[in-house]
Amino acid sequence: MGRIIGIILVIAGIADFGLSYMGINLTPFLPPAISKFSPMILGGLGLLILNGQSSESNVNEDVPDRFKDKE
Repeated sequence: MGRIIGIILVIAGIADFGLSYMGINLTPFLPPAISKFSPMILGGLGLLILNGQSSESNVNEDVPDRFKDKE
C-alpha cells in the first residue's frame, strides 16, 4: 500500500512541476511561498515512502531458511 502512495506522490510532483510551466497551479490552496516548492515536497515525500518500503518488501517468507541471506 505504501508503494502505491509513494508512486502517486512522485507522479503528482512531476505533474505539478510540468504543469507549472503552462501556468496551471495544482496547489492553489497552499500559500504562494509553499506552493512554489510543492513539486519538490510531493516528490520528496513519495521517494521517502518508496525508500522506506523497499527495505521491508525485500523479505520473501516463502523461501526456505537455508536459502535466505545470513547477516
